[in-house]
Amino acid sequence: EACPMPGLLQNRITKVAVATDGRHLRLSWADGSATSFDMAPVVAQGGVFTGLRDPLALAEVTVGPRGRSLVWPGEIDLDADALWFDAHPADNPFNQPAAAE
Repeated sequence: EACPMPGLLQNRITKVAVATDGRHLRLSWADGSATSFDMAPVVAQGGVFTGLRDPLALAEVTVGPRGRSLVWPGEIDLDADALWFDAHPADNPFNQPAAAE
């Protein structure tokens, strides 16, 4: 029987703001912590994120339902767990070393 992965689905964003540099998002979390996320690598990937190179478009970010994502108009979103694990890589169950057999 599989154990639930720690951290997944527990990370909830309560507030988001674009930093004055126009590229970082300041995130407030339900546990009271705060982190910063650099959007530059995301928008550099292009695709659906290309439009977020415009600071006015980036500033349209809101917290998604139940705090589980960040969303922008045009059905663009980023997952809360991915944002949490970016700031807390040690919490990411996908980055853990494989158990010795």
